[in-house]
Amino acid sequence: MKKLMITVNGKRYEVDVEVVQDDEMIESQPAFRPPVRTVDSYVTPVHAPVALPTAGKSKGGAADKKSLTSPINGVILQIPVKEGDAVKQNDVLFVLEAMKMKTNISSPQTGKIKSIKVKVGDKIESGQMLLTFE
Repeated sequence: MKKLMITVNGKRYEVDVEVVQDDEMIESQPAFRPPVRTVDSYVTPVHAPVALPTAGKSKGGAADKKSLTSPINGVILQIPVKEGDAVKQNDVLFVLEAMKMKTNISSPQTGKIKSIKVKVGDKIESGQMLLTFE
């Protein structure tokens, strides 16, 4: 708010005025420029393995130790294992990209991989079966 003195028909009035836009203020302020992002600000960290409480869910809702489902939506970037491989609990089975971040999906158990249901480049959804164990 600004206090101004205005004369109308020879009579002086003191008024309070709300300034909505002031040309002097606009010219004196530098133009808005969005921050510049450097290449380093786009580097995506690789996160620790996703801990899965169960191997998967069967239609009845009970834990199914014979399959592994995806905990999140994303795209398969890497599959560092193959069918027939023996894996230990917490071994990385898939590297997934979700929201421009890499996420490792680890084995919830020790076992042998029977079949892999996805391939590199596949878009997957949360709850989709990724592999089965023997």
